[in-house]
Amino acid sequence: MDISRLDCTHRLKRFAFVLLCFLPFSLSADDWARFRGPNGSGVMESATPPTVLGPDENVRRKTPAPAGLSSPIVSEGQVFLTGQVDQSLVTVAYDLRGGRELWRCAVEVDALENVHAFSSPASSTPCADGERVYSYFNSFGMVAYDFDGKEVWRIPLEVHKVQYGAGSSPVMIGGDLIVQREGGAADSHVLALDPKTGETRWTISRPLSQGSHSTPMLWDEELIIHGRGSVAAYDLETKEISWWVNGWKSVAIATAVAGDGMLYIGSTGYGDPSSPLPKELDWTYLTATYDKDKDGSLAFAEVPDNARWRIRPAVPEDTPGNTMKIRSHLKYGDADKNEIVTAEEWAADVAMSHSIEFRDRFVAIRPGGRGNVTETHVAWESTKGLNEMPSPIYYRGYVFDVADGGRLTAHETQTGERVVNNEPFRASGQYVGSPIAANGHIYLSSERGTVSVVRYTDELEVIANNKIGEKVRSTPAIAGDTLIVRTEDNLWAFAE
Repeated sequence: MDISRLDCTHRLKRFAFVLLCFLPFSLSADDWARFRGPNGSGVMESATPPTVLGPDENVRRKTPAPAGLSSPIVSEGQVFLTGQVDQSLVTVAYDLRGGRELWRCAVEVDALENVHAFSSPASSTPCADGERVYSYFNSFGMVAYDFDGKEVWRIPLEVHKVQYGAGSSPVMIGGDLIVQREGGAADSHVLALDPKTGETRWTISRPLSQGSHSTPMLWDEELIIHGRGSVAAYDLETKEISWWVNGWKSVAIATAVAGDGMLYIGSTGYGDPSSPLPKELDWTYLTATYDKDKDGSLAFAEVPDNARWRIRPAVPEDTPGNTMKIRSHLKYGDADKNEIVTAEEWAADVAMSHSIEFRDRFVAIRPGGRGNVTETHVAWESTKGLNEMPSPIYYRGYVFDVADGGRLTAHETQTGERVVNNEPFRASGQYVGSPIAANGHIYLSSERGTVSVVRYTDELEVIANNKIGEKVRSTPAIAGDTLIVRTEDNLWAFAE
């Protein structure tokens, strides 16, 4: 017997579910039913979440949550998220108002996918359509539940070998349940399922996109896919590619956003070419420190195996993935593969890192293009103020990026003018969750557990830096007057 198909624990009783439907709030207005809410925008303008919050301030509820990094979603008065409990991958439902856990359903797997120490096998955010909630686990596949916690269908899928673990989230677009499954193999693809049955409706093969944590969105009636090497648009009728913009040879993480008639997307690479190299990678420093025979070149053997450089200076050095061996980096510059790097080889490697494919790059794309529009439909681009994991947000005529160390950059949408230039808002730490916005305010959550609230009119104004005191590595959700924050151990709801 497959015990994972039996009734889920803590099943909501039917009469309680009926009562829940009559709670005094608008169900449709509260829906934040996918990663970053409506179309992945991160915006619910009519909502009124509090700007001041904390462990003892405007707390509506605090409920234990399983381990995991998926972001909470809201649909029809329930909050959903996914998590990991030993070898089980769970979908959990909570009462939006009361906060109690309503039900919990699990799928069992023989082996969990390999993930980075910073990540989790439960990183993909579920989505909902008002009738069912859909959870995607790279270790298992896709599973659907109704809002009573009854399993509707399950579709096991082959595990994709994603370098750091899967992160793309399923979405509902045009009546299809869509998930971007792109890893290190030639079978990377976008998959669309029938939400009622789980049957495959169509696939789009993307063999050149070998790694993406991004989530699809809809723009100009086309499906937008950000993958390794490009951002591309697909016709939803023919499933053929309409246009693409090249760049971004690093793994794609951010999800695109739209506003004022343009699409905005960016990703980090090997850095901002207008900024100096980190001291540890400067050729003069390298040779002065490690060139023992003083021949002007660097042999791999001259560099100690434990010599490292710090990738993200604004976050603690011991953060998983924050340092890289200098010897490993030298391999990129070793053009003739003799384990000796010359000044010329290093200069060529630095020049390559500044190219369009490898540099930090944020672009604004005009609609209407066909084919490769890299040279024709990029309205403006920037290489400053970008961060590795958070997606940008378009809000009230500007597009914003949050960077590690608590810094914000804002561009005017039509010209790209930088009206906020990597400006600190006094909340340090790493930023993993993406910005969200409501009622004139932008909410920025740091890994250290600070939820900052800012607004911009003619200048950046910091309204509050709210310290929850627990790590936040997921994007919060908004539901009416409530801000929902998943921390390392709990699900919080804040409301005045």
